Amino acid sequence: MVLTAALTGLRRSELVGLRWRDIDWAVQRIRVRNAYVLGEHSSEGKSDRSTRRSVPMADRLVAELDAWSRRTLYDSEEDLVFAHPLTGNPIDGNKVTKKFQAACAAAGVRRIRFHDLRHTFATRLAATGQPLRTIQEFLGHADLKTTQIYAHYAPSAHEVEMVNAAFGSETVVLGSPHPVPDT
Repeated sequence: MVLTAALTGLRRSELVGLRWRDIDWAVQRIRVRNAYVLGEHSSEGKSDRSTRRSVPMADRLVAELDAWSRRTLYDSEEDLVFAHPLTGNPIDGNKVTKKFQAACAAAGVRRIRFHDLRHTFATRLAATGQPLRTIQEFLGHADLKTTQIYAHYAPSAHEVEMVNAAFGSETVVLGSPHPVPDT
């Protein structure tokens, strides 16, 4: 569940409500159709985009979910992907967060909120230069300003190349007020 959160940006409630039918193996996408909130499945999300979106899955996630589908007792189309191991019912989202934070502590890393995995997804995409509009679609945000909050700035390796392309290839000597032409 943690890997799925980090590699898709899905909300905890969307992960708890995720069914096998929502995974489109052929095109490597998760179709967000439902969330599990306050003890009920709901097809209404925080916004219209929230529950009517599709998020691509990295190859690594496809392999892990495929392996999980072969190990779980709950593998029919209507079953929950992350079902309670004994009952097949939805797991408690608050317990997921507590166990995640305990795992952070046990690993000796800074404790973060489970929701921060969503930030990780957005930030990593933004850092590779993906358009914020695309990230907004993946996260299901109604407003681009919300996405900008999640997509914390991370410098891209291509920024210097981009500026050089825009302004020419003159070399600047530090401390000199004038560019030095390339020779």
